[in-house]
Order: sequence, then C-alpha cells, then structure tokens
Amino acid sequence: MTVRSLALELYEEVIDDKAYSNIVLNEALRFEELNAQDRGLLTEILYGTLQHKLTLEYYVRPFIKTKLRRWQRYLLLISVYQLEYLDRVPDFAVINEAVEIAKERGGLQAGKQINGILRAYLRGERPLIDDIKNDASRLSLKYSMPKWLVKHWFKHYSLEETENILKSLNEKPQMYLRVNKKRVDRDNLIEMLLDEGYDVRASDLHPDAVEFNGQNITQSRSYKDGFFAIQDVSSMFVNMALEAADGEQILDACSAPGGKGFHALESMDGGHVSLGDVHEHKITLIDNEGQRLKHDNYDAFVKNAATGSYEGLYDRIIVDAPCSGLGVVKRKPEIKYERNEESIGDLVELQLEILDNVKNYLKPNGVLIFSTCTIHQLENENVAYTFKKKHSDIEFDNFSIPAFNFTGPYRQILPYEHQTDGFFIARFKKSDS
Repeated sequence: MTVRSLALELYEEVIDDKAYSNIVLNEALRFEELNAQDRGLLTEILYGTLQHKLTLEYYVRPFIKTKLRRWQRYLLLISVYQLEYLDRVPDFAVINEAVEIAKERGGLQAGKQINGILRAYLRGERPLIDDIKNDASRLSLKYSMPKWLVKHWFKHYSLEETENILKSLNEKPQMYLRVNKKRVDRDNLIEMLLDEGYDVRASDLHPDAVEFNGQNITQSRSYKDGFFAIQDVSSMFVNMALEAADGEQILDACSAPGGKGFHALESMDGGHVSLGDVHEHKITLIDNEGQRLKHDNYDAFVKNAATGSYEGLYDRIIVDAPCSGLGVVKRKPEIKYERNEESIGDLVELQLEILDNVKNYLKPNGVLIFSTCTIHQLENENVAYTFKKKHSDIEFDNFSIPAFNFTGPYRQILPYEHQTDGFFIARFKKSDS
C-alpha cells in the first residue's frame, strides 16, 4: 500500500468512523513497514488535510462538475493539500498517484474523473478567499474553522486576536516534556537526552518543562527509565495554580492519563495523590504511567466525578474537566468539525455537575482547581462564575504564572501567546466554616 492510499484510508476512518487521528496514525506507523521519509509524509498528509479541510473543499468545489463518491472527494482533498502546501512533491506525481488510487478503488472511469478534476484545478484559478467581504466567512475558510466558532470568538476578542487564535491553531505544535523531579533535575535530564542525540532545550515558561523537536523521544532510555513524561506546558501551569504542600492529600478527579496528578506528586514530599477516572480502561493507562515513573504514594480507581462519592476529604482537588478540546485542535484537528453549540451546552452541564459534587470532598480552606483545554467562554469563565455563585462557601483565589506576568483567580491561555495549547485555569478556595 502506498503512503497516499494509506493516508486516504486513515482520513476515511477519522471523518466517517469518528476515529481519533492520533490513534489511527500511531497504529498505522506501528504496523506498516514505512521508512522515515514515508512516515513523515503520511503524518503530514493526514494532519494537513484534516487541518485545512474547509479551505480545501472551497478550493476544489468549482472544479467538480459530476457526481462523485465520498472517497473520491476525500482523495481530491488529500491531493489538493499536496498541490497547495507541499512544495517538495511534484504536481505530476501527486496527480499520477491519485489517478492510480482511484482506478484501483473505482475502476477506469473513477480514475478519469480524478485526473480531469485535478488537471482542471492546476490549469484554472482557485477562488480567492481574501476577496470574501464577510469577516466570519473569510476567516472560517482561510483557517478552516467552522463559522459558528469564529463568530463566538468575535464576541470575546478583537478581529486581530481572533485571527491570531485561528492562525496559531493551524501551526505545528511545540512539543514539551515534564521533568520527573523525583528522579532527576532538569539540567541533568537535558544533558542525558543531548547525549542520546535528541534536540532538547529548557523552556522559559515553566521550570519543569523541556522543549523537544521532531524525534520519537519516547524511544529514549531516559523515557523508559521514567525520568520524564510527555505533557504540554500549558497544562503544567495547573501545578503552579495548585501549589501542593508537603504531606497533603490530593484528588485528581478526571485524571487519565494522570499527568496533572503525577505532577503534583512530584512537587511535594510525602502526601498522597488519588487519581480517578470514569473509564475503567484508562485506569490501566494511569497505573502504567505511574509504574514507568516509579511513583508510589498514589492510588488509581474508577469513579464518576459527577455522581460518585469519595472516602475522606482532600486538601486540594484538580478537576481537569471534560471539554470541547478546542485549544488542542493543532494536535487533533478533527475536533473542530465535530463540535457544535449543542454539544458545548452538554459539556457545560457536565462540568458544573462535577464541580458541584467534588467540592463536597474538599477540606475547609482547601483549594480546588478547575481547568480545560478549550477556548470557549461558556465552558470556561461562565462555568467558573456559575459555580462560585451557586456555593456560598466557595470563593475565587489568586495564583500566579510568572512567565505571563499574571496573578489572578483565573486565566485563559491563548495558543498564540507562547505557542502552547489553548488552556483555561481557575482557582477556588473553600471557606473554613
């Protein structure tokens, strides 16, 4: 199977079967015999076509004059992505490969259709997005973001800020790892990884963060020995807001795969971290990670944070709530096409149910952190204020992020500020009565 035919199959799985792009890609990379160049090309084509889906559909639509099967439309998108965004791939090679795939899947006529459309596309003039007068329509197509989301951000940000958000969500993400301070300090970890041939550097954003580029760093000896975990720096700021103290009892209520809870464990001496998740299979992921990092003083268990009861009270609780994930579409681009306003409303309801429940297990003067990996005011500021208003014993509580020169009770992190994921963090404190 060629790289492009495999890319088409994976694209179909993501769009038609609602599979996660990162999962289907990782499975393909694990089981298909591909060299390093082909692995890179497969990744680029799949993620790139998903990232620019609406733009590509707009470009190719005027050149489709006949009825096509769904897979043919997908093949056109994959091909036009290469024509528009991959300079290193010759146009004739893109078209020839697409025609061969079409002939193999649909016969000679299907191949002729694809050939005709792509050659017409190369000869013709694509529609100009910048000529669209309506701001929401123009930005939606330019950055391949559903118009309802662009309109939502217009309500809360300026035109320039909205475009910065959209642009950053189409950029290649910076990769970060979190130093396991129980095992090693950052300088020594960087030295070990450099010795193994990895491109790493200390991050200016967080003292536990290291930036790395490109390589499969999970194959390193340092990873296998549990000296670090993969985690975006934006979610490491949760630990800054949490400020765990030595010997405390901490609950990570929506934990899988355990990053924030284990980060808290690595930041204190003694104490105990409880990691709960509603999905049973994810408890195995948490335990596997805890064992790899060589942690003790934790337990992992199945628990519905919206309705479940917990044993005892906690000094600090983390609620990294289920959310729309709009802050991480640069890593999971299909997310932006799957969300709608109704699904946002359902998530808001669930987030409040979780907060309302877990606050009952917070000690007096205890700290509660609410976080999401999204950029949507209803899921973030709205939930934070609604939760506070519902409970007289809950107040906002300030925390600081030095890299942002920020101190306050909540912070929406926008992805263009420091090339991180989009993220939201709010800190609450329970009264002593």
